[in-house]
Amino acid sequence: MLGPAESPIRHVANYLPKVVPVLTPELSQGLKQHYEDGLLEIIQRNRFSRYGTESPSLLAFRDSLDEPSGTLDSSAAEVTLETFRTTVPFSDYAMYEPFVRKLFEVPCKKEEVENLLSTGYPSFIAISSSTTGKSMKYFPKYAFPHPDPLEGSVQATSIFNCLVMHLWTKRTFDVREESGQLITQFPLCSISAGLTRAMFNMKVDQDQAVMAVKVPTITSPLGVSFINNYRSFIVMHALFALQERRAETLYTPFGTTLIDFITFMDEEWDKLLAAIETGILPDFEGAEHVHSYLQSYFFANPERVAELRSIETMKGSSGWLKKIWPNFKEYTGIVSGPFSGALSKVQWYLGPDVRLRSPGYILSECWPGLPYSGLNLYKLARDEYYEFLPASQVEISDEETTACLIPPWQVETGKMYEPVVTSRDGLWRYRLGDLIRMEGFDSNDGSPIMSFVERRHAEIRMMEAAVPEAVIVNAIFSTTEKTIGRVVDFTSYLDSRAKLPTIGYVVELDGDIGPNPSLARQEVLAVLKAQHELVQHKINANNMGLPTIRIVERGTFAEFRHWRVESAGISFMQVKVPAILKDETQLERLLKRVVHEA
Repeated sequence: MLGPAESPIRHVANYLPKVVPVLTPELSQGLKQHYEDGLLEIIQRNRFSRYGTESPSLLAFRDSLDEPSGTLDSSAAEVTLETFRTTVPFSDYAMYEPFVRKLFEVPCKKEEVENLLSTGYPSFIAISSSTTGKSMKYFPKYAFPHPDPLEGSVQATSIFNCLVMHLWTKRTFDVREESGQLITQFPLCSISAGLTRAMFNMKVDQDQAVMAVKVPTITSPLGVSFINNYRSFIVMHALFALQERRAETLYTPFGTTLIDFITFMDEEWDKLLAAIETGILPDFEGAEHVHSYLQSYFFANPERVAELRSIETMKGSSGWLKKIWPNFKEYTGIVSGPFSGALSKVQWYLGPDVRLRSPGYILSECWPGLPYSGLNLYKLARDEYYEFLPASQVEISDEETTACLIPPWQVETGKMYEPVVTSRDGLWRYRLGDLIRMEGFDSNDGSPIMSFVERRHAEIRMMEAAVPEAVIVNAIFSTTEKTIGRVVDFTSYLDSRAKLPTIGYVVELDGDIGPNPSLARQEVLAVLKAQHELVQHKINANNMGLPTIRIVERGTFAEFRHWRVESAGISFMQVKVPAILKDETQLERLLKRVVHEA
């Protein structure tokens, strides 16, 4: 795994002939023209929204700008851009919440929500993943074209794809005239479900009809994507994929989801093969409402069962998925950052001939990065306006102000930044809270190429020492099979059981516990000290104890994800275990399944 000081460019440089370290004057000017034109378009569209005309944070901007809407001449455009740069402050979710709250009023009135953050009505409301246990956030998403996530993917040309996608909606918003007449409807759902529904042009009143549809290039009928039991949802996708030996690609949101997919498939192996042999769909919990739709696409295939029986002795071996699907070419999912623990196991199951691909750098707020190369390199999206706040991995400074912001054409290779977005969906200089590193520029259009480092505010704090997420992640993945074993899933927390507080880890292993688990604590400490000087200081001052590692039984993290979906209503496409866990109830659930402490 990459350390925080390493650049992924070093690992994939031979495959990146289009990356340059510095922009040419021509590329810089082209980039400047593109993003400034985009910003002007966003301003002209959103300044007359409810938020644009009523938000206290934009008062200075409104008072300084009195041009009418419409096309601006070059002089007026420059005034608008300068006014934006000098008067628009940072924003956070608390500034938008009073406006978004109007969507949840009953009845949802036209005069309250029309042109709320942008022009017209949202196409859907994206719900945040709430990974940290904080309150969920809601982001109206309007009907804009989005980048093609399949560009450069095998899936773009493949005719047999297993897409583990969920079309779940939490509720529907009905916007009505004062007379009560319905004007429009849009759903509350995850960003991935919303984008997928938009791609298929799915309306909320069409769900029943959509459940009966099967897209020819996707192995599962769309009805599978409406199952709201996590295990049943995964197993049903696996069943339809098993039935189709010609599958070429597989997508899951995270590498940990793929491991759940394989684990559940192997556990249900005999049941799934019996179903394929008879053509009778099993009764899975939570799938009753779509069973009849799915059965119409499920047929007996004894020949396929015989083929699968002939390889079942190789279950779990290297290249296992390639044995199941001989034409398998590409897996797409996030296996970097906090999900790096899944990478080795994912590679094991895929074998050497299957390409791994990142789905991109996608957030509920916006879509900052398109897949570029490798697993953690992204090309800055060109459909929103981005600025970059110079940032440190060690601390968050009070001196980080809008005056420090740098536009895309002035960022520098090798430096770290926090992205700040002004979006078509109505966000104004919204801080994304992530730390990214600039890795260069695309030589064709000058777009910055970046890698994701960590969430900036994700840290474990022990008095004056705040240990960031990336350091914590790197430390646990420094352990080896010769000590604790292969870590496949983990979280961390502030362990204050002993007199000296320390960083505690809860880990799940791929296989048996290693021969010297106690030595893993020293391995972790060595990395923590090497990457964070305050850890070294606190150890020397006897203010921090040796990191702790508690091992849980196999399947614990899969069960945790299932429980989070069921208990918190989190979308299957967003459920994950955070690298740093601060919710006591969630931590206690994991700790109940500890089988060994290193």
